[in-house]
Amino acid sequence: MRVIKEGRLKSTRESLMFFKDHFRELGKVKYIILYYAEREWSINKKYYHQYVIVIGERAQLWISGLTWGYYGQGPYGLFELMQMIDPTITYEQIVSLEWMAEYPIMFENVDNKLVLRPYNESASSLLYREGDRLPRQMF
Repeated sequence: MRVIKEGRLKSTRESLMFFKDHFRELGKVKYIILYYAEREWSINKKYYHQYVIVIGERAQLWISGLTWGYYGQGPYGLFELMQMIDPTITYEQIVSLEWMAEYPIMFENVDNKLVLRPYNESASSLLYREGDRLPRQMF
């Protein structure tokens, strides 16, 4: 599966443009993974503080300029991205997510509805590609 990573230090606006530019390459979206990577970033600056990883049938987009868990531009950008997939998602759902979650936060696309699910082995196995695996996998 192709992994398409956004470049370094992107703004919310740039991250949304990145998503829109590559959306068609994904195929049907399967999962959206929200990953807080502060520990990894403190050890290795090639990582970012957080990732939004959109996993589709054909590709993955690794986005670094969107956030969750508080009110602001970054969470609003994530809200806009998720509304393109599921128009019933609310901004309050994004704001209420735990920012520094110990485990990745996962939404699964079930009949074009993004459903919050526990992060699982199925999603984790899709993130693997030599050199692109997140450093702290749960499975």
